[in-house]
Amino acid sequence: MNGGRGIRARARAGAFGGHMWSRRWTSDLESGVTRGEAYLARKAARADRVLSLEHAGRSVRCDVDGSRPEPFTVEFTFAPLDAADSDALRTALRREEGGVLGALAGNFSDTVGFLLLPAVHGDTTYSCRCPVQPGPCLHVLAAAYIMVEWWDARPDVMFALRGLSAENLGAVLRGGDDDEVSVDVEEALWGTEPVLPTVPSPEPAGLEDLLDAPVTRRLAAATTNDPLEQLRVVADLEDFLDAFGRYRPR
Repeated sequence: MNGGRGIRARARAGAFGGHMWSRRWTSDLESGVTRGEAYLARKAARADRVLSLEHAGRSVRCDVDGSRPEPFTVEFTFAPLDAADSDALRTALRREEGGVLGALAGNFSDTVGFLLLPAVHGDTTYSCRCPVQPGPCLHVLAAAYIMVEWWDARPDVMFALRGLSAENLGAVLRGGDDDEVSVDVEEALWGTEPVLPTVPSPEPAGLEDLLDAPVTRRLAAATTNDPLEQLRVVADLEDFLDAFGRYRPR
């Protein structure tokens, strides 16, 4: 291993990413692993083991330090927008306070963020050259944590990752004759066949269990039926747990 010479994570504790749409994306990835595996991946990201991040078109490639002399290469590929996504994005962009230019500069709402970065399954593919497949493995998760911090600094790249440049975004905005497009918000957030787990039983053993993405999702689902409010509940729980973990009595 060659830790300490890679990309430094800004989040030294708690959740990665400052937006609900990017936190939802990493939460989807974490739902495929155990809490212990997610912890090790966060630890790897904070140990600077993600050595590089390269973006080209709809793909992002990262080299991640692992158990072998040579780093493992992780690659994420994002699906282009389909017709339904384009319609929903066109409507959302027309309602943005900063307009299309503001959105292209990275100043867009969570509504646009969720459309640009939908749920992992079906719209994001990932691969790693390590033996732990099909994953997500530690290297994929560690790279994902660094990616969401990159998105915090460069949210404008989300358009390129979905195959949109300043030029072809104009075609998306011109598409259709009706300015008002019906958008199913729940479908836009969770996909066409969302499956929300039931209330956890037994209850979580301790506060640290709130970092377990499936448990957190079930708690949020028990609180409200609104998908956007569920995401806010998850974000609030993560922020609370982060603050609680850093608390020291005087």
